[in-house]
Amino acid sequence: MERIQVYLMTVQFSKEEMQQMEKLVKTFLDTMEIECVVPIDIFKVATDLGFDVRGAEFEEQLEGLIIVNEYIDKIGGFDSNKIIAYNCSKDINTKKFIVAHELAHYISKKTNAYGKKIVVAARDHVDSYSEDREEQRMDYIAASLLIPKNDLCQFLNSNTNALQVAERYKVPKELAQRRIEEVQE
Repeated sequence: MERIQVYLMTVQFSKEEMQQMEKLVKTFLDTMEIECVVPIDIFKVATDLGFDVRGAEFEEQLEGLIIVNEYIDKIGGFDSNKIIAYNCSKDINTKKFIVAHELAHYISKKTNAYGKKIVVAARDHVDSYSEDREEQRMDYIAASLLIPKNDLCQFLNSNTNALQVAERYKVPKELAQRRIEEVQE
C-alpha cells in the first residue's frame, strides 16, 4: 500500500484531537525556535533539528524510517544521533510527506520531554496501516507541518481548489484535499 492512498483517512479525529495536534506542532516549533515559511522546506527543518536526512532504496513496502538515540553522539556510520531515511524512488512531494511523517514521530515524543534525551525507532509500514490510529495521528501532524492551518485558512477562499493548495505548499494533491477538509471542519 502506498502512502498516497492513506491520505484519505479511515480514522476520524474529533475537533478537540485535531486542536491538540495543531497545538503540539505549534508548541514544538515555537520551543525549538523554528520559523516555517511556506512552502515549508521540511528537509531543512529536519536538518536544523540535527537530523541526518537521506534517501535510500527500500523494499517496495517501506517508505521511511526514523532512528533517534540522544544518549550517543552518532549512530553507526552517520554524522548524527538522529536519522530520517525516505524511499528515494518516490516523487519529491511524497518524499517531503514521508520526512514530515517521520519527524512527527520525533515531535510527538519530544514535545512532552524537551529537556530529556529520547530514543525513537520506527519502521513506517504495516499492511493494516490505514487502520492504525497512531500512524494516522503522525500523518495529521505531518500535514500540519507542511500545510500550517493559519496560513491555509488565510489562503482559502470560495474559489480555491486542492490543486492550488498542492502547488502553494508543494505537496501531493490528495494531501492538500485532505488538509482543506480538516481545517474546514
